[in-house]
Amino acid sequence: MTTQIPFEIVIEYRMSVPRNHTLVMVEGPTDEVLWTGYKKDCELLPAPEGKGKDYIIEVLKIARLLNRLGIAAIVDADYWLITQSNELQIANLLYDGCCPDVELILLNSPALEKALLNIPYFYNKTKQIHEFAEKLKEESLRLAAELGYFRLLNHIEDYGISFKEIDYDEFIKNTLESNREWRKWFAKRLTEHKPWLSSEALLKEIEELREKYPQEEYNIQLCRGKDVINIMVYILPILFKSQFGDDLPQSILNMELTAYLRMSYEYGDFEKTSLFSSIREWESNNTPYRIIRRGWTNHAQT
Repeated sequence: MTTQIPFEIVIEYRMSVPRNHTLVMVEGPTDEVLWTGYKKDCELLPAPEGKGKDYIIEVLKIARLLNRLGIAAIVDADYWLITQSNELQIANLLYDGCCPDVELILLNSPALEKALLNIPYFYNKTKQIHEFAEKLKEESLRLAAELGYFRLLNHIEDYGISFKEIDYDEFIKNTLESNREWRKWFAKRLTEHKPWLSSEALLKEIEELREKYPQEEYNIQLCRGKDVINIMVYILPILFKSQFGDDLPQSILNMELTAYLRMSYEYGDFEKTSLFSSIREWESNNTPYRIIRRGWTNHAQT
């Protein structure tokens, strides 16, 4: 499709998508790559660069108004899971009810352990790898959830705080070493160019969020997958040195962890997610339209 206008996408899709095929919108090219391996009788359409879930939802609403069947979307629910946004009730919008984004769906599976086992430096450590992978994931989620409170507050209050220039090295170093004091440092960093928002006021609101959404209950939903991955890459050599007494080679430290996770994620892992159940329910309610295949190996049943 060449157009970026939601109304025109709805009108044009029947001309470009084969009869009885589903049009599934996704948030970006990386999502298109991931879901390509799962699809069956469906065409994937990434949202245009710079567009987000609001754009996708607009397409779905227009399709419903025009009674265009066979249009759905797979999105990251992000903090909508915590705030229980009404947007999640939009018809034909599919998402995972546990994990807020794709990276966390991958991490909420055995994919991390499998990914580490496929790295040559871990070949002779298979017996200890389960414990190591769990510790790495647990610590990364804990740290990412701490950062997540600030992201969640920004999402709720729409403060316009930019997190793009986060120095993860500095953030993690302060978080690991100073416990509660790091929050004061981080609040000052986030508000230094916002004279109308004091770091003290920000911290007070963060504490209120922590009481309303305790980390032990909302841990994974407080996180953003990209934060977890960046933190994981940073603390990987630290935990490895602590557990095995060796330094990881630079080639391992430079690896693209997300790519390893995607390669290690299996269809059986996907079948256990609430996203999988949601897609199957959608297919049942929208016969004959399909989105995902029935399995990897038995193509006679796909």
